[in-house]
Amino acid sequence: MVASSNKRLKKITKLSEISLKDFTDKAQNEVLNWFSMTPAHWVMLHRVMISFFKGETVTKNQLIRFVEKSYMTSNAYIDSAVRKNYFRTIRNTNDKRSIFILPTELTVKEFEKYVAKRAWLYKDINLK
Repeated sequence: MVASSNKRLKKITKLSEISLKDFTDKAQNEVLNWFSMTPAHWVMLHRVMISFFKGETVTKNQLIRFVEKSYMTSNAYIDSAVRKNYFRTIRNTNDKRSIFILPTELTVKEFEKYVAKRAWLYKDINLK
């Protein structure tokens, strides 16, 4: 029982060390660091990226509702991401009132590297 407990403790310690390194590495990346400012920014990034990878669209209004902040706050976050060239917008040709939010090539590249690295970092850790 003690050996099992020690093994589990070592794994948790290893996970913690990996998590800390992962976090500090993320803070050194300009794009990921900006999206790490608040949980709402991080959620917004993931929602846009998941939609992009699935070949789906997300409108600005959908993203504003998804972020679950006030309209003005969410809108400011999105507009700031566009100004920083992390997101881009495209008008919906079927509904001119609607704007699609897409990641820029820079954001796609940095996000793909980030999630691929996380998969590699955590692949051998088993907490059973």
